[in-house]
Amino acid sequence: MKFSHFVFFVLLGAAMFGCKQVDDLQDAEIVSGDAEFAIPLLKARTSIQDLLENFDDSTYIEIDAEGVIHLRYEGDVLTQTADEFFQVIKTYLPPLIPLDSTTFTLDFNSAADQLKVDFARYSGGSISVAYVSDYVGMVDLTLTILEASKNGQPLSVHTQFMSPAGTSGTIPLPIFSSSTQCVGYELMPDSGRVHIQYTAVTDLGDTIELPFIALVNTNINFSYIEGYLGNFKNKGKRDSVSIDFFKNWIQGDVFFDDPIIQIHIENSFGMPTRSSIDTFDIITADELRIPLQSTFITETGIDFVYPTVPEAGQSKSMTFTFDANNSNIEDVLGSRPIGLDYKVDAISNPDSLTNLRGFITDSSFYKIKVEVDLPLHGRASGFGVVDSFDLDFSGYDDLKEVEFKMVADNQMPLAIDGQAFFMDENGTVLDSLYDDVTRLVEAAPVDSEGVVREPITRINFSTFDAERFDKIRKAKKLALRAYFSTTSDGQQSVKAFSDQHVEIRMGMKVKR
Repeated sequence: MKFSHFVFFVLLGAAMFGCKQVDDLQDAEIVSGDAEFAIPLLKARTSIQDLLENFDDSTYIEIDAEGVIHLRYEGDVLTQTADEFFQVIKTYLPPLIPLDSTTFTLDFNSAADQLKVDFARYSGGSISVAYVSDYVGMVDLTLTILEASKNGQPLSVHTQFMSPAGTSGTIPLPIFSSSTQCVGYELMPDSGRVHIQYTAVTDLGDTIELPFIALVNTNINFSYIEGYLGNFKNKGKRDSVSIDFFKNWIQGDVFFDDPIIQIHIENSFGMPTRSSIDTFDIITADELRIPLQSTFITETGIDFVYPTVPEAGQSKSMTFTFDANNSNIEDVLGSRPIGLDYKVDAISNPDSLTNLRGFITDSSFYKIKVEVDLPLHGRASGFGVVDSFDLDFSGYDDLKEVEFKMVADNQMPLAIDGQAFFMDENGTVLDSLYDDVTRLVEAAPVDSEGVVREPITRINFSTFDAERFDKIRKAKKLALRAYFSTTSDGQQSVKAFSDQHVEIRMGMKVKR
């Protein structure tokens, strides 16, 4: 929350030192004779919602059905795709598969039952044949993958070649056939096995075995795979959420009733998937790193919703919430946090139930977004922020006295104590606006539910004689320190509503 900007309005107003000059008295009211003037400086009405503007793109405001304001801080949407998985699958179809007989069995499952493919659909690539022949004459060669077909036709390669006699004492080089495109073919392994068969028939009608033959796979890709797809970890990306509310916090305590951290998950992997949270730490203004503690982080993980086989191509969405019931969130969000650092991995088939079939497509993904939700319902005591602003006292000459008056009519359950220091261009403090920390805005009283029922008014004065004003004439900066407390000095929880406002009226009385 940009409370420091609010304090600037409350204390002096953006125009106070830069826009109104003593010589500009058209709006002034003569108070005593012709040497004393009351100059209206500022009249502003500001709601809580107005004060919560100017956030960065990852922060937004939401008002719930009750009217309570929520500050929400979002991380980026982190997306992981199926690319890594399909790279693993392609290792089961290496570029060259030598065949040691006319019918060769290729095991399409992995060792240790990590992968059991029931069905797959080709999306790209081609197959061809590499061969060596010692037959003299014409040969008709056909190679077929028996478990792969399209429109009832098996996936095969056919070629004819004239095979000359080899030269004694030499090893002939393999010859490569033309290729067959695989797009649209479907592969259905037989109990996890794929059978590759070839027939080589001579011009005399004899079937022969070739001294060397191999299936050549070129750029094979799949668009869909179904079966038990293994227990593996899909490594996520690291990201952070910046919690802007606390960045200028210098002291005090803040307690939110019911803060939450949500993990939004969208998943189109068609298999059981569970989170493995590598990092989930709160970063404090003191540069400390405090882990969010929960059994869902250290033990059980978070189970993703996922589409079933009939829902292939769809995605499912869910939101998991860390709250006071399942984590130490109230403690960590009371530790001056300025950021959340996290990394969430995903484990497929975490329980290794090999009889549970699932699917994956070449467009499968999961997306994770983390969000911090701070409802402005809670209590604060001595919550301090600091900021500084430029000043310009040029034109304020020959003054005997300057008196600032501020009237604050407040409907907010928030009190503000503050002090301002005038500093020169080197940062040296010349004087302060008040003799001590002063109550600038009184918190409106609330009922037992923490709701404001009537506004409250506070009036403050600050007077500078000529000698004291001369001390601050060369001031270039105003350093503001403000300390916020909710009603009853932070002893009672209150609710901040979007329509609550404070009206500030400020004036400056000068004597020449």
